Amino acid sequence: MEQIGQGRTAEIYAYSNDLIMKLYRIDFPHEAVQNEFRISELAYKKGLPVPQAVSLIEHTTSRAGIVFERIEGTTLLSLMIQKLEVVEQLSFKMADCHYKLHCERDDEATLPSQKQILSGAIRNVQLLSENDKARILSYLTTLPDRQQICHGDFHPDNVMLSEAGEQYWVIDWMTGMSGDPAGDVARSWVILMSGTMSEDTPPAIRTGFEKARELILEHYIHHYIHLSGISREAIESWMLPVAAARLDENLPAQEAQQLLKFVQERLRLL
Repeated sequence: MEQIGQGRTAEIYAYSNDLIMKLYRIDFPHEAVQNEFRISELAYKKGLPVPQAVSLIEHTTSRAGIVFERIEGTTLLSLMIQKLEVVEQLSFKMADCHYKLHCERDDEATLPSQKQILSGAIRNVQLLSENDKARILSYLTTLPDRQQICHGDFHPDNVMLSEAGEQYWVIDWMTGMSGDPAGDVARSWVILMSGTMSEDTPPAIRTGFEKARELILEHYIHHYIHLSGISREAIESWMLPVAAARLDENLPAQEAQQLLKFVQERLRLL
């Protein structure tokens, strides 16, 4: 099969003219692959703009994969980096897409709980003291409990736009959850604020992202608030637990240190 893309967790191959295979890296947890397949199926059945998950491929080897409907388009991040003059317009599309996801509810309670996922990750963080983790977990219990569909990793590299610019799709649903949209937007805020690109990213793309980062964040947050009526304060209230939970991920050292500093600053405000 021809490889047509790759990320930190998987490689993408052309499977047929209208299908692709997302083949996860060696020893990537099969349970996580099964979750992505199940959550992708649910999102598709809800009528959300996601590629259809066609089949789950599990072998006795150390790699598993999912066959998805093949969609033709470009990620918003690629478009934003190529042309800074369209950042505002594409950031609005990103906010619009995110808001529409949040309009759907997980009434059947089939998705993982936002608070359970965050609390589990926070407990695992090695960079925080037990006392700091206990304070963050206690604070998390005071935040709203809701059942809206949340993506859990929504950023411009996970939104694809058709060549005509009329249709978008949201990809990578491994972290899909049920919860408060303000927390999902806070996650996007944290990623845009501190996220780094993979080490093999060409320098020109890295530079383009750094130039576009603040503009994307400013326009995305502003437009999401306008669409949803959710206040900036409500979103910011989730920043501490979301940032702390992200410290459980396999982040580059520089990003981890920046996030740790942010978490410690927020803890001082509690």
